[in-house]
Parts: sequence; structure tokens; C-alpha cells
Amino acid sequence: MTGIHRWSIAVGVLLLAGVITTANADIYQFVDENGVVHMTNVPGGRVKKPTKILMENRKTASSSASPSRRTDNRSQLADSIPVSYINIINAACSRFGVDPSLVHAIVKVESDFNPYAISRKGAMGLMQLMPQTANTMNVRNTFSPDENIEGGVKYLRYLLDRYEGNISLALAAYNAGETAVKKWGTIPPFKETQDYVKKILQIYNWTGKTFVPRYTIYVGAGADGTILLTDNPSNHPDKTLRRKMGQSL
Repeated sequence: MTGIHRWSIAVGVLLLAGVITTANADIYQFVDENGVVHMTNVPGGRVKKPTKILMENRKTASSSASPSRRTDNRSQLADSIPVSYINIINAACSRFGVDPSLVHAIVKVESDFNPYAISRKGAMGLMQLMPQTANTMNVRNTFSPDENIEGGVKYLRYLLDRYEGNISLALAAYNAGETAVKKWGTIPPFKETQDYVKKILQIYNWTGKTFVPRYTIYVGAGADGTILLTDNPSNHPDKTLRRKMGQSL
């Protein structure tokens, strides 16, 4: 199944379900040679005479701000964020103790603020969640900005805790997976991952450790009743663990 077919199906289902309530991405409609109606965010390629049916809201949260105040990458990015996402990101970051500016940078690189983006590997939505990650983070509708950002920020918080506040390693794991970071002990030597980390840090305009880990602990019990405490539940896939958030130090 080609990328444009996947897109047509995904957006079509969402429209039929009445999920799309706010236009935050340009959507085009066209009819193929068999009379089938398709919807896509890519008007080029084999699409013939597409009709734009949804237009992205380009209003920004700080369009009235003085240009003299826009002096770094983060402020410039803030000027380009669709206003409808500002409150969603801020609320999720407040709940999980993550810097909104870092999430802005991640969403910019991951999807360029397209809530219906789908990668070749199957990652979906604003923060490009893989199906397994979305399921783990209790995200039911990956194309919902609220649910996608909530799940993405929650997962990012977990990674920041996992790597003791090291943003570079957390970003590398977000892109390449925890297994790859564990194998190499640092940012994996994959061009895609290294470029990914560099792009986000350039936008975020920061390097090094900025987050004090909360030392998230997972609690469970062994077969003999022994209490199990761990900061890495992936090491105990056969155990039922409960998440306990500690205080920042």
C-alpha cells in the first residue's frame, strides 16, 4: 500500500467519524480513474486537479509581538506554531514537568505541526508516535492533537527520567528506540538519529542536561511476595508494575 493510499484511508476514516473539527493542515480531495474519492495532504504526484477542502490555520500565538524580541531559535519557532496547539502543549508539559520549548522543537522536526502526518515506518500525528508507543501511553486516537501531545510528552518525560535528564540521549531514544541507545551507550551512530538530535537541539538552542530527573520508580511484587522496585520496567516484562513518581531533587 503506497503512502498516499494510507493517507487517503486514514483521513477518510477521520472525516467520517467527525473527528476533524479544526483545520490545522491543508487537505486536498480528488477522484481517481475509478471514481473513488481520495483525501490527501500531498497535492503533487499522481493527484490530478486536487481541490483544497481544508486550509491550515496559519494564525500564530505571538503575531503581535515586537520583532525586536524575536532573537533566538525558540522565539522564532514560537511565532510559527499554530495557535490552537499552544495551550495543548503547555498543559501537557505542565502536568509532566517538561519544557514546552523542547516539545515545540520536537513537533517541528517530527511533523512540522501536521496532525495527520504519517511516516514510512508508521509513526503518526504531531509527535509521530509509533502504534506500540501510542498504546503504551494510552493514546486511542493518534490523530487527535490533544491525545497525541499528551502521549508524546508523557513518553518524553519517561525518557528524560530514564536517562537522568540527558536531553540528547532522551531524543536519541525517542527517534531510534531505547534498545539502540542501550546497545551503543550513547547516541547511536545512525545518520538519521544524529541529524535528528542535532536539529532539535539547534531549534531548542540548548545542549547538555537541563532536566532534573524525577526518578520515576515502578513497584511490583515477585512470585514469592518480594517487593520489586525498578526505574526500568522494560527489564521486567513478566511483572505487573505500578508507576510511582518521586519528587525532583
